[in-house]
Amino acid sequence: MKNIYFFILTAALAMAVIARSGAEPAMKTQAKPAKTITALKPSALAAEGKKNALPGGGWFIWRFDRKPRLGPAILKVQVYSKESKQDSSYEITGESGMPSMRDHDSGPLKFQLNRKGDYLLPINVVMAGGWEVVIRIKKNGKELFAGKTDFNV
Repeated sequence: MKNIYFFILTAALAMAVIARSGAEPAMKTQAKPAKTITALKPSALAAEGKKNALPGGGWFIWRFDRKPRLGPAILKVQVYSKESKQDSSYEITGESGMPSMRDHDSGPLKFQLNRKGDYLLPINVVMAGGWEVVIRIKKNGKELFAGKTDFNV
């Protein structure tokens, strides 16, 4: 009886070793190099409510729904074509945080489009001090613009 248990245990271990050794080379040969996507370095945004140029002749403006203070604030971005018609064909992301405390940054968050064609992003201001917002605008998967602004609460 001991011989049967020993044989079964040995066979199970051997199968595990064979399966593992067969899988490793296949994983190594199938590995593909990762694509690196380089993000644009954010430049300073024009003042709140002022035009920021986009490649191709379009432009956008940004503003807060109210002066930022503790609690939620809504950042609104309106994008216009070179014909001055509102354009909602972009993908816009925003990042917010305190430059002095980078561990608490929001990370990239997607702006939501409302019925009017405005891009909206809630920013949760949880602490008094200096804050920074970065806006990134993409079209067809290509980043066209990156800008940042600072504000104090």
